[in-house]
Amino acid sequence: MKSKTTFSINQSSMAFLIGMLLCISSAPVTVSAQNMQDTIIAHFNLLEKVPQEKLYLHLDKPFYGAGEKIWFKGYLVNAVTHQDNTQSNFIITELVNRSDSIIERRKIRRDSLGFHNAFSLPPTLPAGDYYLRGYSNWMLNQEPEFFYSHNLKIGNSIDNTIVSTIEYQQEDETHYTAKIKFTSNTQETFNNTTIRYRYIENGKVEDKGKRKTDEHGLISISLPDLKPAATRQIIVEFDDPQYIYKKTFYLPSFTKDFDIKFFPEGGALLAVPHQNIAFKAQGADGLSKEIEGFLFNSQGDTLTVFRSEHDGMGVFTLNPSDGNSYYVIAKSDDGISKRFNLPAVEQQGITLSMTHYKKEIRYEIQKTSTTEWPERLFLIAHTRGKLAILQPINASKPFGRMNDSLFHAGITHFMLIDQQGNALSERLAFIPDRNPHQWQILPDKPTYGKREKVSLQIAAKDHNGSPIEGSFSISITDRRSIRPDSLADNMVSNLLLTSDLKGYVENPGYYFLRQDLRTLRTLDFLMMTHGWCRHHIKNVVTPPSLNLANYIEKGQTISGRIKGFFGGNVKKGPICVLAPKQKIVATTTTDEKGEFIVNTSFKDSTTFLVQARTKRGFAGVDIEIDTPKYPAASPKSPFRNEAATFMEDYLLNTRDQYYMEGGMRVYNLKEVLVTGSRKKPGSESIYTGGINTYTIEGDKLENYGAQTAFDAVSRLPGVSVTNGNEIHIRNNPEQPVIVIDDVVYEDDNDILTMIQTGDMSSLSLLRGADAAILGSRGAAGAIVITLKEGKDLPARPARGIITYTPLGYSDSVEFYQPTYDTPEKKNAQRSDLRSTIYWNPALQLNAEGKATIEYYTPDSTAPEDITIEGVDKNGKVCRIVQTINN
Repeated sequence: MKSKTTFSINQSSMAFLIGMLLCISSAPVTVSAQNMQDTIIAHFNLLEKVPQEKLYLHLDKPFYGAGEKIWFKGYLVNAVTHQDNTQSNFIITELVNRSDSIIERRKIRRDSLGFHNAFSLPPTLPAGDYYLRGYSNWMLNQEPEFFYSHNLKIGNSIDNTIVSTIEYQQEDETHYTAKIKFTSNTQETFNNTTIRYRYIENGKVEDKGKRKTDEHGLISISLPDLKPAATRQIIVEFDDPQYIYKKTFYLPSFTKDFDIKFFPEGGALLAVPHQNIAFKAQGADGLSKEIEGFLFNSQGDTLTVFRSEHDGMGVFTLNPSDGNSYYVIAKSDDGISKRFNLPAVEQQGITLSMTHYKKEIRYEIQKTSTTEWPERLFLIAHTRGKLAILQPINASKPFGRMNDSLFHAGITHFMLIDQQGNALSERLAFIPDRNPHQWQILPDKPTYGKREKVSLQIAAKDHNGSPIEGSFSISITDRRSIRPDSLADNMVSNLLLTSDLKGYVENPGYYFLRQDLRTLRTLDFLMMTHGWCRHHIKNVVTPPSLNLANYIEKGQTISGRIKGFFGGNVKKGPICVLAPKQKIVATTTTDEKGEFIVNTSFKDSTTFLVQARTKRGFAGVDIEIDTPKYPAASPKSPFRNEAATFMEDYLLNTRDQYYMEGGMRVYNLKEVLVTGSRKKPGSESIYTGGINTYTIEGDKLENYGAQTAFDAVSRLPGVSVTNGNEIHIRNNPEQPVIVIDDVVYEDDNDILTMIQTGDMSSLSLLRGADAAILGSRGAAGAIVITLKEGKDLPARPARGIITYTPLGYSDSVEFYQPTYDTPEKKNAQRSDLRSTIYWNPALQLNAEGKATIEYYTPDSTAPEDITIEGVDKNGKVCRIVQTINN
């Protein structure tokens, strides 16, 4: 509950923060140099005292297939020091599709190994682009741009009995026709098949209808004017009595248009002797464009020629003058030429410029001719909120130099501060880690055969040769099907770079492949073109803006308030929260505001019964539960539309491995699947029994491993649960209707949590034509439940009692790796097609900084890529990639 701080920072820390705020806010507007320095130090001391968190997820590999698991280790670290000493004991992880719908949300509880778990990808998951998002409850106090976010491609070679492809035929300059072809996985065409389609632009349905495929299995959809930038998609669905199929196509950007943004060094374009102007060019798809062009003044004189140097970024130097304006004419690598105006020249201002060459940072401070030097001027610098430099500036010497060893690795924020504490000019600089840890991985043999034991000796030392301690994880993958993406975001690039910047950093891993002069130069382009960073400091005299609305989640709680008959607060009213199956019973009383909070611990899918009374025992009260408000999903990075051809062999391997492990085959036929014994006469629902019904009954239902009807429904094939309790069949955006003993319930998923599986005779999933008996209500399908004889539907709770199913923590899962320690196991006929050969979320180094790991190779004898990521006890970020068995 947001209004309560039971699990927030403790009272002494909060008192300190309030005292610091009062101290800073009471500082005079103009103060002496010493007082100003004390005020600045107090400002940053406060920033350091407020707990700040970052989250990074180490994944076992860069892409996945349906039917697999996404193994991950969560590193929730102090955002300032990067040490693993945060107070939150829970993180939220989400798998999100390209339409920003939550496919699965998991809460992970910290255990002795840290935060670790896995997402199980259902075999029916549509192939396409997804992203993983992660955050703690305390991180909700920051903007969502600082959550962990990572784009993923997920393929599907299991649910592929129907295949569709799309091509675009240009009709004129702005109009296209989409041609969609439907075939089987054996290349047989679906001719004369009715297809429903919807064309969606920026979330709004612009066109919809039906088309019949021709003899080639094709339908054609005319697309409107595609010149304006927009997000567009076409959803196609079979309207056929025999087959079920649905797919979303995300349309690429059809325009070659591009835009350039200009970033004068220091913040504003000023009339000073010389100023560096950084720029970044992007296409309509959000990805970089390489450009070249000319800079002109208002008289049309050519001042300089320029070109981008890396990912659409570059810099040129200008001598701005009063009364003049500037523009560029730039041409993209697609041959498109455009004119862009630079920002207007400002007559008043002071600017900070910097050069970072090798290990030396040089700075220069310039002002316009009409600007007076401030009475006092300070140069300050901080790294992630930790103050590193506080230096008075003398107007007679507005330049200087410093060694970058003064700063921690990562982004350092430089600012010019006047005597009122105002930030006059800002500049970001990136400091590389010049003393990385030395890791050594020694296999016991140069090469390995099929199903052979591998022993790896791992050792890690710091730059002084001392063993290191910390938290680390390790993944080993088969290079035949997986190859690490060296340009993608990784732990080093994330914690040191992308997690402290807003906006999209393209190919972040590139900046950490080497530390040559070219890489450092392109890193400086990045610093000049990404002006938004984690800390917004406009004035160091006024207290920093602290949003502490969300608490640090050390434990789990259920909270809310009790309202009386006329809506008034119920004071000192008894509350009882219980989950009988989990043997959880907790009691408390409301406070003066009628609010309550219960400390407990519970796993996911736990349903609580919450009962409340007035102080005198009257049951006529209303219970309002504080339900968490999860932030709206939005990807941090644009998706690339090219097909993932590199995944084809990998997906075939994934499919074979899935079937080898006993996975069920998936068909797109509308068919009935009935298991168990015959129903008793009169027990069958009037809605079930069609060809499109999936039914579970009898002993099979009792052995389904589910406690409630809601649990059982969520495990049905093609069913997904989003936002905690929203049920969807085959990704239909609408929710199915619920039928219990032939009584229809709409928009009432909570009723499913009240029915135990032991009270159910059958559970059916209706799709397509079978659900049509329910009319328009059945457009999204139906869940049909028949109760056993003598079992009645639980009565709806009276006032003073409700049920509540919050998001609980997920059970930990353990990575399985086979052993071939006997000839019988080594010669077994069952194939071993693992692509992730070894995964360990907790690589333990001993006091000497060493560890030994052992595993067996799969059937493949290809080289193996080893990736180790983690942080040491001092917060230094580590990453090592090595290949063995070459």
